[in-house]
Amino acid sequence: MSFLPAFATLARARDEARRRKAAVGGAAIYVRGGPHFLGEPLVLGPQDSGTERGPVVYAAYPGEKPVLSGGRRIAGWECGLQAVAHNPGAGSYGLKPALRTARAGPSDLGKALWTVEIPEVKAGKWYPQQLFVNGERRTRARIPNEGYLLNEGPIEPLTDRKKAMSDPNAKSGFRFKPGDMRHWSNLDDAVVYQFHSWTASLHWIKDLDEMAGVVRFTAPANWPTGYWTKNERYYVENVPEALDAPGEWYLDRGTGVVSYWPLPVEDMRKTEVIAPRLRHLVRIEGDPEAGKLVEHVQFRGLSFQHADWLIKDKGEADGQAAVFLDAAITAKGARHCTFDDCEVAHVGEYAVWLGAGCKDNRVHHCHLRDLGGGGVKLGETASPKGEADAAVRNVVDNCFIHDTGHVFPAGVGVWIGRTSHNVVSHNEICDLNYTGVSVGWSWGYAPSSANHNIVEFNHIHHVGRGVLGDMGGIYTLGISPGTVLRGNVIHDVYSPGIGGGTGIYPDEGSSEILIENNLVYHTEQGCFSQHYGRENIVRNNIWAFSQHGEVTRHRQEEHSSFTFERNIVLSANGQPLAGNWSNGKYAMERNLYWDTSTPDPEFDGLTFEDWQALGRDEASLLADPLFVRSPAFRRSSVGSPAFRRSSLGPSDFLLSPDSPALKLGFVPFDPGRAGLYGEREWVSLPKSIVRKPFTPPPPKPRFPEAIEDGFETTPVAERAAWAVTSGEEGGASIRVTDELAASGKKSLKFTDAPDLKHDWQPHLFYTPRYHRGVARLSFDLRLEPGASFVHEWRDASQPYLVGPSIAIDAKGQLTAGGKPLAAVPSDKWIRVEIAAGLGKQATGTYDMSIAVEGQPPQRFDRLPLGSPAWKSLRWLGFISTAKERAVLYLDNVSLGR
Repeated sequence: MSFLPAFATLARARDEARRRKAAVGGAAIYVRGGPHFLGEPLVLGPQDSGTERGPVVYAAYPGEKPVLSGGRRIAGWECGLQAVAHNPGAGSYGLKPALRTARAGPSDLGKALWTVEIPEVKAGKWYPQQLFVNGERRTRARIPNEGYLLNEGPIEPLTDRKKAMSDPNAKSGFRFKPGDMRHWSNLDDAVVYQFHSWTASLHWIKDLDEMAGVVRFTAPANWPTGYWTKNERYYVENVPEALDAPGEWYLDRGTGVVSYWPLPVEDMRKTEVIAPRLRHLVRIEGDPEAGKLVEHVQFRGLSFQHADWLIKDKGEADGQAAVFLDAAITAKGARHCTFDDCEVAHVGEYAVWLGAGCKDNRVHHCHLRDLGGGGVKLGETASPKGEADAAVRNVVDNCFIHDTGHVFPAGVGVWIGRTSHNVVSHNEICDLNYTGVSVGWSWGYAPSSANHNIVEFNHIHHVGRGVLGDMGGIYTLGISPGTVLRGNVIHDVYSPGIGGGTGIYPDEGSSEILIENNLVYHTEQGCFSQHYGRENIVRNNIWAFSQHGEVTRHRQEEHSSFTFERNIVLSANGQPLAGNWSNGKYAMERNLYWDTSTPDPEFDGLTFEDWQALGRDEASLLADPLFVRSPAFRRSSVGSPAFRRSSLGPSDFLLSPDSPALKLGFVPFDPGRAGLYGEREWVSLPKSIVRKPFTPPPPKPRFPEAIEDGFETTPVAERAAWAVTSGEEGGASIRVTDELAASGKKSLKFTDAPDLKHDWQPHLFYTPRYHRGVARLSFDLRLEPGASFVHEWRDASQPYLVGPSIAIDAKGQLTAGGKPLAAVPSDKWIRVEIAAGLGKQATGTYDMSIAVEGQPPQRFDRLPLGSPAWKSLRWLGFISTAKERAVLYLDNVSLGR
C-alpha cells in the first residue's frame, strides 16, 4: 500500500492516489485532526477503486479527530438590534419596527440580536437553510415557538372525497384562523410545515389572503389521502417577525444579513457559528449498468459534518419515510466499500444512501446524529432493472443513529427499499419522529423485490415522540420471504394520537416474515400490530404494556394472517387483543397471557375460556409469567402512568426458572444482547442523551360497557361522541341539533341528500364488543316526510353476519326480514326497544317493541335474525336511505347487556 505525501485538500490527495495506486497496489490517505472545510464534495469514480488486497483508505491520522465540513464559519458578528420577545396578548412577533435600529448596550448583550452580513447571500450565490452554533443545531425562527397552529380545513368544502384525492388543488392550501398567518416581511421565503399522519409536508407560499383566511402554496402535498381536513397541525418558519426567542435565527436573502438571538450562556465574541454550503460531502459515482464500479474504498475514523438540504423550485417536499431526500454521503455502483468508526452530523437530509448497484458494503460503528432527515437508506423505491443495478447484501451494524427529522420529520433510522439480503444489526436507533427501521417498499400483494432482509438485535426506542403516527419501531411492507426480525428491543413508541405508534408493524401486505425473540413494551397502538398480510410467523416474543391492546389484527382476509405461538403477552388494560379476530383465519397456540389490571381480561370480548372454546389459543395459559422482577408487575403498582413510561428496562423481562412460559415451550432470550457492542465508552454513549420531557397522548377511551346518550353533553353541530359518522358529503350530514328532541333539548339530526354514490350514506355506527349475555337497545326515532331508515346489528366477520335488522320506508312501512310489521307515522317520535341473545344465549331470533308517541307499544317476539349464525355485536348502525333530501332525528340511544 502506498502512503502519500501531504496535500492541502482531499481532492488533491485523491488525484495523487489515482496516479500511484496502480503501481504499488492500494493507497492510504490520512487526514489530520481539526476541521477541514470542503470547497466541493469528495467525488469518487471507478478510477478511485482499490482491490481486495489493496484497498484505497481514507482514514483519520492516528490519535487525531478530523472533521470534513461542508460548511463555512460565519464570523464578524456585531451586537446591534435589541430583541423583543413575542407578546401573545399584543399579537406581536420579533422585532418591533421602531426598534430595528436600536443599539444594545453592554447590559443588553443577553437579550440582543447579533448580526452579520454574508456577501455571497446578498449576491444570490448561497442561501444556507441551517445554522450550527458551538456544535449544536439552532432553530430557524418559527411561529409558534413550541407546538403547532391548527388549520381550519381545506380551501373548498369537500363534496367528493374520492375526487379530492386526485385533485392537487385539494392539497395546495388551507384555511387558517384569524391572526394565525399574516403578510409577514419576506413572505417568499416563509416555509409552512404541515403535519399529516405519517408524513409532514413543506410548503412555500404562493398567495396569502388574510381577510379570507386562505393560504395557497407553490406545490401540493404528496399526502396520499389526497386532501386536508380541519385541525391539522402546522407551523410557519423563516419570517423575521418570528425571531422572538433565544436560540433562533433568521437570514434575510435580500440583504444577506443573518440575525441570531444567542442563548444566555453564549458569548458571540467567542462562539463558533457554521452554516452549510454543500449538499453532499461524499459522492461515490459508479455506473453499475455499464459495469463501471467503485470498489474497495474504506473510510475510517472520519467525521462528516455540515451539509444542507435542497428542494428544487419550491416543489413538492413530502412523502412516507422522506424517501425523496438525498443524503450527505451518497453511493451508486459501490462494491465492498466500508464506513467504519465514522460520524455524520449536522446535515439536512439523510446521512448515508447506498443506492442502485450498491453491493456488499458495510456501515459499521458509525455515529449518525443531528440529521435533517433520517439515518441510512438502502436501495431504491423502484425495483432494479436487472442484477447490475440491484442493491443487495449491504450491512448496517453497531451504529448509533439518533436525533433525526429536524427538517423532514418522516426520516427513518434505517430505510430498506426494494433491496434484498441486507443486515441491520446491533444498532441503537432512538429519538426519531417516525419509524426506526422500515423494511420493503411494495404495497399489498404485488410482486416485491425486497426479501431475505435481517433486522436483528437492535435497540429501538423513543420513536414518534408525539410528532407523527401510523408508524412503528420496525415497519414492514409487502411480500418479503426470508425476512427475519429477531432479538430486537423496542420501547416508547407514541404518536400524537393520530394513527398510533406500534412496536413491530407489518403493514400493507407484509407476508412470509419471521418475527421471533423480540421484546416490545410501552407502545401506544399495539406491541405487535398487523394491518394485513399472510403467513407470517410470530413466535417466542414478549409483548408488554401497550395503551390499546398488545396484539392487534386489523384487516380480516380469507387466508391465514399469521401463526402466533409461544409468546408472552403482558397487559394492563384488560384487553390484550385489539382489532378484528372474528373470522379465525390465524393460528394461535401455547401463548402465555397475564393482565395486571384484572384477573379476567377479555379476548375479543370473550372470557379466556370462551375464547379457547372457539378453538383459539389451544394449550395457551392465563397465568403470571413470573419474571425475575415479577413484583414490579403486581396489579397494585402497574397502573400508574409514571411506572408505565419510565420504570421498566430490558432486564425486567428476564424469566425465573419456574415460569409457566417455559412449560409452553418458550425459549428464554437475553434482551441485553440488543444494541451496541464493543468498547465501554461506545456502548455507554446513548446514556448521555438528555431528552425533553414527553408525556404520551392519553389512551383513547374504550367503548363503554353501556351507552346512555341523549346528546345533551355534545355541542350543537358536532358529531355524536361515541359513534363513528360516515358519508358527510354532497350536503349529507349527521350532527347534534337543538331543533327537536324526544326529551331534553338536543337530538341527532340526519340530513340526507340526492345523488349520493351510496344509498346507505350517511350513516352512523357504534362499536360495542358484546359476545355474551343479552344485549338490550332502545332509542327514539322521528322521520320527517320522505325520510327512510335502516337499523342493523352486525358481527365482525368478513363478510359480516347480520343480527336484528329493521327498515322503515318513505311511506312509513316498518319491515323486519322483508316482512311488513307495522305502519309508523312521520313527524312523530317512535320508541324502539330490541333485545337479542349473544354467544351461548343466541337463539337465532330477537324481540322488539315499538311505541308511537301517544300510542300503546306493539310487541314483536322471536323475529328471525338476518343471519341465523349471528352471535356477537360489534357494529350497531343507524342509516338514512333516502334518495332525495330528507331529514330524520335520533335520540336517547341506550345500549347495555
